[in-house]
Amino acid sequence: MDNGTFDHEQALPKLPVPALVSTAEQILQSLKPIVSPEEYKLLVAQNSDFINSKTIRAIQARLVRSYEKNDCYLDAEGISTTTPGTYGELRGKTLPRNPFFVLEDDPLSKTVVPPTQASRASALIRSALRFACALRSEVLKPDVSPKSGNPLTMNSYHNLFGTSRIPYEVDARNRQKIGISLKKTESYNDSRHIIVISNSQFYSLEVLTPNKKDIGHKLWFSRHELRQILEDIIADSESTDIIDRTRQSVGSVTTESKSTWNYMRIKLAEENKEQLDLIDSALFVVCLDHESPTTDDEKVSCISHGTTRIQKGIQVGSCTSRWYDKLQIIVTKNAVAGVAWESTSLDGTSVLRFISDVYTDSVLRLARQINGSNYTLWPKADTVKIDSEVVKPTFSKLSFNLSNELFKGLHLAETRLADLISQHEYVTTQIPNFGKTFASKMQVSADSLFQVAVQISYYALYGKVPSTAEPISLRRFRKARTEIVSVQRDSVLKACQVFISQFSPEEKWEYVALACNEHAKQVSQAMKGKGFERHLSALRSAYIQKDLLAKLYPDMEKINDNEIPPLIFDPAIDFLYQTELLIANCGNPALNLFGVTPSIASGFGIGYIIKDESISVVACSQWRQTKRFLTTLKKVIEEIKNDWAKAHPEIKTKAIGSSRARELEDTVDKFDDVESHVNKFIKSLPQELINSNNSLEYKKKPTSKGDSVAAPSNYILGGYDYFNVGELESRSNQLTRANSTLVSRSGSATNLKALADQAVTTISEKDESNVKVHSPPLSSRSNKNSIGRKLVLHSE
Repeated sequence: MDNGTFDHEQALPKLPVPALVSTAEQILQSLKPIVSPEEYKLLVAQNSDFINSKTIRAIQARLVRSYEKNDCYLDAEGISTTTPGTYGELRGKTLPRNPFFVLEDDPLSKTVVPPTQASRASALIRSALRFACALRSEVLKPDVSPKSGNPLTMNSYHNLFGTSRIPYEVDARNRQKIGISLKKTESYNDSRHIIVISNSQFYSLEVLTPNKKDIGHKLWFSRHELRQILEDIIADSESTDIIDRTRQSVGSVTTESKSTWNYMRIKLAEENKEQLDLIDSALFVVCLDHESPTTDDEKVSCISHGTTRIQKGIQVGSCTSRWYDKLQIIVTKNAVAGVAWESTSLDGTSVLRFISDVYTDSVLRLARQINGSNYTLWPKADTVKIDSEVVKPTFSKLSFNLSNELFKGLHLAETRLADLISQHEYVTTQIPNFGKTFASKMQVSADSLFQVAVQISYYALYGKVPSTAEPISLRRFRKARTEIVSVQRDSVLKACQVFISQFSPEEKWEYVALACNEHAKQVSQAMKGKGFERHLSALRSAYIQKDLLAKLYPDMEKINDNEIPPLIFDPAIDFLYQTELLIANCGNPALNLFGVTPSIASGFGIGYIIKDESISVVACSQWRQTKRFLTTLKKVIEEIKNDWAKAHPEIKTKAIGSSRARELEDTVDKFDDVESHVNKFIKSLPQELINSNNSLEYKKKPTSKGDSVAAPSNYILGGYDYFNVGELESRSNQLTRANSTLVSRSGSATNLKALADQAVTTISEKDESNVKVHSPPLSSRSNKNSIGRKLVLHSE
């Protein structure tokens, strides 16, 4: 059987081109709750024109041709350039559009000798490098669907390392048409260095040896060596004069609007091409923040975009210690860790798989001290020995030559970013006694129930249903990534109206359950390639690039230049690309918090993690009542639970306590020694996360050539359910409970409990020198004036 990382790619089905009738119907369903009755009548009248339009049919024919010629029709030339992503226009009057994860604490964080910033960063970097080596050697186990065991596309992993998002001019005659492209190293395996940013200063460090055919890469540094290097970098950055720090803080330009960033990048490259190439080609960026966040709100603000603090008129916060166009691992001064990534090239599921594997591997470092490579998630990646005759690399500081024009541009970019940070707020909350377990009792999807509850909360505060985007995964198709589900539907509007009216609890629950079921069906259909948003975007994009398509397909009937296609450019369509609510779900034991920034300046960005017995939520908005919104959400959820209980008195329920993981967090301060805490932490880590991790070998071997190797029933796909919310219920039934104690230890390939017991007494101080081991319905009518009356070139 093929076990290579990319062996299954060509066997995957292609993403189908949806039928015009299906897309038109779904467009109307999504717009009906958010436009006025008069506007909706006009849209319905265009429906028939859309289906029968010669121009639309000509465009559709080109999409079908693209489907026949390419692995994914959305990525084809003449279509992909202007197809919008989750955020539509890449940068506007809101925070950098980089989703982010905050990791759970290091297992030693609450002990008498917690990890330092440099020690935790070195552990995460080494695990990330081992992941990169496994990916490049194509021995990283491919992702599979938890429900069916079928392989998923791994194409997005090609963009994980050594790539950078860059702006470029789509049309040199019109500077406003700025697109987004990826800059990759010439060879997939060429990138061998990382960029470290500390106090806004940039440093380059080679971390992998050249790739050899039979050996692959080696890691240049042990964790002890790497920690010392990071400490030296921090010391050097702290010794830099504060004025010089400011003058060299070039990272803020990556937060600018596309046109400004494109211009600044061109100017920056004129005098700093070598420095810019080093950043672009780096494996990833490591941000060593000089802040120490303690609360959840502080953690998400710091990991998402850093802090803004002014000292004597100078920015001394960590917001300029970023490079938003690449994958970033962020570690704060008090060893809080997270990752932020750019969303145009990196699929969230891939990043979640990466960072959860990295976190798990870093936890296993205690076991590695005893048994070497036996307890790593991937095949052994050797480290060049200290006593080797080979001289190991040293870090180099990047110095930028900045003209007065560039320096002024950096200053304006920094003040703009600081303004945006000051205008936004993050609010985190935990919703206890409400997760997969409770939703299962209710016999509805936990994700759908949360999505409907958010809609009701918004309606209760603002008297309307908002345009809402929920990204879901399309990775079951070849080289496909995500689809956007428009949550608002007639059933959702009715549930909102009934919920705040004088209906009985039984009636309220009936409407909520109906909305949940319809949402679940909608997500399921979208996951099968039967959504509409990507198809709609492709139709719009193909028309905009009709001249290019005419050259690509000269044998096809020419698209009429004099006819603007019906429906797809109607001003009401803008509502679907300017979503007030962007809501995304993720779920993984390695994660503490997950967040997304708003899609538009006046909107909310909501990230949430559904656990067995609770839901953690991170909300972000600009000048909105974020805390009040989450307070309303919690009240709505409590009322939904009460309505369900009254509608189903025959079902016996009991109070559901807090999750095991949170319980351990609350009590861990009682443990003052390494042994007690490590043992307690290990108990909270699902054995299946280790025993059945994607990066471990499957236990079953094929008995014959034709046999297939199926994932075990308790198989956890690291990172799969970030956008794939439709599978949550099957996971809750088939997979281990993420917050339970260990199970089946005797049959485990990796007995973490036993390893931790040994680690307490045998840990080597050579590589862990920092650790000292001691033994009535409101109208939803929309404002017509808010809809732009011009064609907008969406690109991301």
